[in-house]
Amino acid sequence: MADRAAFSRQDALSAGKARKWAHALRISAACSVAWLLAAPAAWAATPRPGDILRKMGSVYSHLQNYHIEAVRQDIYLRSRSGASQSKVMTLDADGQGRVRMSLTGEGPNVLIVNDGKTTWHYAYRKKKYTERKQVPAVAGPVTPGRAPIPTDLLGQIEDLLVGRYVKLWQVGEQATLEGEEAVEFQGRKTPCYRIVFHLRNLTDQLWIDQSSYLVLQEKSVQAIAGAERRSLVSAYIRFRAIGVHASHPPDFFTFTPPAGSEQVMALNLPGIREGFAGAPATDFTLEDVEGRTVSLSDFQGKTVLLSFWATWCAPCKKELPTLQKIFEERKDVVVLAVDDENRATIRNFLKDKNYGFTALMDGKRTLFKKFVVHFIPTVFVIDSQGLIIREIVGWKGPEELMTALKAVEHSNARPQGADD
Repeated sequence: MADRAAFSRQDALSAGKARKWAHALRISAACSVAWLLAAPAAWAATPRPGDILRKMGSVYSHLQNYHIEAVRQDIYLRSRSGASQSKVMTLDADGQGRVRMSLTGEGPNVLIVNDGKTTWHYAYRKKKYTERKQVPAVAGPVTPGRAPIPTDLLGQIEDLLVGRYVKLWQVGEQATLEGEEAVEFQGRKTPCYRIVFHLRNLTDQLWIDQSSYLVLQEKSVQAIAGAERRSLVSAYIRFRAIGVHASHPPDFFTFTPPAGSEQVMALNLPGIREGFAGAPATDFTLEDVEGRTVSLSDFQGKTVLLSFWATWCAPCKKELPTLQKIFEERKDVVVLAVDDENRATIRNFLKDKNYGFTALMDGKRTLFKKFVVHFIPTVFVIDSQGLIIREIVGWKGPEELMTALKAVEHSNARPQGADD
């Protein structure tokens, strides 16, 4: 009887343990199933940086009628000094090729308006403006060693506020998602993805709206190592407003010169190079090497190649034979070569080389300053109606000049201001 009771108690204990183990297994299984069901949701809630950047790029590539306002602060730090600059930028477009941009704050204050046919640059403080007509585009050869393209401020701002964000997905493999963070935007906290690019000597952070995929903040820090010391450049962009379906007044993309403003050939603002293509070439008068008075208006109705050069300039010497050939073969083209050296030096050089084109003396560099010529050779190609069609800085080979002359022919084929 004692043995039977012992076995009964053992059986009871074993059955109890079995029930506990079964209960534990059921709980474990339930947890495993719950984890498996929840895992895909967790994975879906953490998108990859490349996917975020592609969605962002798609949004910006479809922006057409928009208004963007942003504040940019640049900070420059060196071992013993530092400086900062803050600017307010606005950019508007209507999707029909018309654009309006303003830049105010520290540094140059500029308004740029493009109505699709004409571009105006207006300097608020100087109360001066320039006007550039849209010139015909004729494809030319791509030559090595091309001179730097003149700074296009409007293009820079368009790329800074829109264009870059279209293309960033292409370097998505260098980006990481550093989490989510709320950003103050238009009076409310907006959930954002914080994407960080780790490039050589540069860290760039983007705060991207999780719902609209628009960039609300950007901060970049770049270390620049110089010959003697190391400097740090930090740029911080905070967007104040982004309207993707903006409403613009009817005259918003036109420019009316403010009272008391003056039209000039160039604004000469620090760090800003407009380029002269599309500008009317204002008349001038200089003496040639024989002492005769020559004016640009003397050649109205003809194409003019206005070349700035010097007898000591090696690239100029490579360009002059092409100018001489054009002078000999194209009776519809006038070549005016402007030099700031003395009369005897210019005359002797031309005689030695048998050049027959007209050489003008600009000893006081009046014309050099008017056309803002900093490098030689520089050639301005002016059509029969007095409009500058091309500005060629540096010698790029004869093909560049020939392409410019084709552009002039296209320009002269239709009246200025004619509709497309």
